Amino acid sequence: MLKGFGNYFTTGPDGKPQLVDPGALGVNIVAIADHLDGDRVWIKANGAGDAPVGWVQRSDVIPLEDSISYFTSLISRNTKDWDSYLRRAEAEHALNQREAALADYTRAIELHPDEPFLFVRRGKHSLTMKACAQAAADFQNAAKLKPQWPEPYNLLAGVYGNCPDPNYRDQQKAISAIQRAIEFDSGRHPTYLTVLALAYFRSGQLENAVLTQKKALASPAFPPGYRDEAVKQLDEYQKAVDPHR
Repeated sequence: MLKGFGNYFTTGPDGKPQLVDPGALGVNIVAIADHLDGDRVWIKANGAGDAPVGWVQRSDVIPLEDSISYFTSLISRNTKDWDSYLRRAEAEHALNQREAALADYTRAIELHPDEPFLFVRRGKHSLTMKACAQAAADFQNAAKLKPQWPEPYNLLAGVYGNCPDPNYRDQQKAISAIQRAIEFDSGRHPTYLTVLALAYFRSGQLENAVLTQKKALASPAFPPGYRDEAVKQLDEYQKAVDPHR
């Protein structure tokens, strides 16, 4: 369980510790520990390879198995502590306590309705419950609260592109949403381009899919942990354009 919205430390260009605040996009509030190094606990990013991305102070760490009881005790002292409701929800989410997590995310939003991050987290949780309409509504609310934040549009594209209910899928809506994310992102997250490429592919715009996937892979910021899968996708798109290649 990390501080803030997934804060951790890395070594800066000057060799000194540098605080990273990813907004729980690269690292969740609940993070996977890689190893201990003195008073540092090194953590992994979500799906971005096996190498640890940085560390947190050991004194700040709450083991997942202790998190629910810890935040329950804080809530018992202050029933309007939205941050503790969020963190208990994150622990419940990690432990697959779906309904409990949903109730705590909702309570956190009721107490702090102007925080877009809370809608993003509840929306992502709703996706694990295959509740596409609820997830989309939360991502739309996050976008309204923070219109130039790319991530809600990226997540909304994922709902329209990948919802388990085929009746809810709409590749044109997915394309429109991820294009908004890319517009506001200024190239910081080239993986957004792979989302656009997939939506192009699924909508039959095969050449656009190839060009967009190539552009993503050409970016120096493309995360190494995703490269192999992205190259395989590119090959699939190219074969669809030219089956005899």
